[in-house]
Amino acid sequence: MNSPAGRPIRPRILVLAPNWLGDAVMTSRSLDVLDAALGGDFAIHLAVNRAWLDLYRDDPRLEGIIPVERPGRHDGIGGLFRLGRDLSRHGFGAVLIGPPSLRAAMIGRLAGIPVRVGYRTDGRGSLLTHGLAFPGRGASHFSEQMVVLAATLAGALGRALPEGESSGRRSPLLPGCLGVPCDPGPGPAVWAFGPGATYGAAKTWPLEQAAAFIEAAVMKRGVRLVLLGDAAAGRHSPALARTSGVPWSKTWGPEPGVVDLLGRTTLPEAVGVLRRCEAYVGNDSGLMHLAGALGVATVGIFGSSDPRWTSPLGPWTSALAAEGFPCRPCFRKTCNQDVFCLETVTAAVVLAEVESLIRRRAEGSEAP
Repeated sequence: MNSPAGRPIRPRILVLAPNWLGDAVMTSRSLDVLDAALGGDFAIHLAVNRAWLDLYRDDPRLEGIIPVERPGRHDGIGGLFRLGRDLSRHGFGAVLIGPPSLRAAMIGRLAGIPVRVGYRTDGRGSLLTHGLAFPGRGASHFSEQMVVLAATLAGALGRALPEGESSGRRSPLLPGCLGVPCDPGPGPAVWAFGPGATYGAAKTWPLEQAAAFIEAAVMKRGVRLVLLGDAAAGRHSPALARTSGVPWSKTWGPEPGVVDLLGRTTLPEAVGVLRRCEAYVGNDSGLMHLAGALGVATVGIFGSSDPRWTSPLGPWTSALAAEGFPCRPCFRKTCNQDVFCLETVTAAVVLAEVESLIRRRAEGSEAP
């Protein structure tokens, strides 16, 4: 069968992306694997939360991208069936189900997709045609766990991975990511700092250490430090400004100081800012993953989460975690211990790690 343009109509496969920003970024490596194994003969489509569409809008690996409206028309029980109907119209032959939830597997079943690949989590094994045992959080990197699903889907379609493509480690990680150009104007180098973490306080670097890092970056390194994050992260601004004692503004200027953009950027605007940054420091969060994937020298700070599972990807990235705490990684939203592990991760250690990554990038050597 041929398309109106005279090209053969290729069978369609779907990748249902995870819901969180960071997980959506880490999905990119699985697309590399699918593109290597299936590209050219199969049309790869991605269903992703509308908020993250711009990560993949111009991605050359994708034939199409489908917005998932959550919040919106795909919320709730009714939304579950609506999304299933929406996807069923595309005639997908196979789906990689990224989210680990029962709901996500139900979507694939409701869409009538015959080959459904995913991990057997949340009691959903019977809804998968190719269900894999979940190796566990931190048993391998999240991106590698997604790559395993991609390889399984390719195998289910009778395709083997080309030699050297087993890890999906192509570069850049986000070849179709759209950003709004940012012009910080003349002045010293720009670094970015993300003080928030949507998941909870147990993933958030404490105020004293964060303020000390801000002071060191501005006063010792002489950089312009832009704060990035959503509106919820903006609650940190007053205390950070008061404790750090450095020049603080909401607009770009030519002198060292903080440029506070918390809650004031869209995703494409944040991408544009990050592309002008020499370095990024932040908690284990979506912005951390985005910065690393864009090639920024990125230091992720890990409290309750596990860097073996969700460390930032990219050529110049590093993950710092507290040592000597048998309770971590606990994956809790709030700490229930007498001493919070992230209180022991000092500004000096983080600053030294940033400087090391910047040197490595200047030398052309990737982080270990």
